[in-house]
Amino acid sequence: MKVAFSKSFIKAASRLSGKMKDSLREIILEVEKSVSVADITDCKKLTGFNYVYRIRMGNYRAFFIFHVQIKDDTALFQYLLLRGEAYSKKNIDNLRDKDR
Repeated sequence: MKVAFSKSFIKAASRLSGKMKDSLREIILEVEKSVSVADITDCKKLTGFNYVYRIRMGNYRAFFIFHVQIKDDTALFQYLLLRGEAYSKKNIDNLRDKDR
């Protein structure tokens, strides 16, 4: 599976400490090697969304949008947020806008 990153995800990832960066690197490698979303550890589809998934990484949540297309299967990592911020109304509304 291919991966892509939004600007906000890259910005949040650059602010991580050493241990968390290593965890994020491992998660991204796991996503790249996986054949389907079911193969990814700690990955769940968000209820009420069509294409939005989250991966748990300690106190952080990595949200990605996965559209299965005929030619190209790419996981777009959209947000990397702390657990307390991840499920706020503002962030859920932003994900809902991108879920189309």
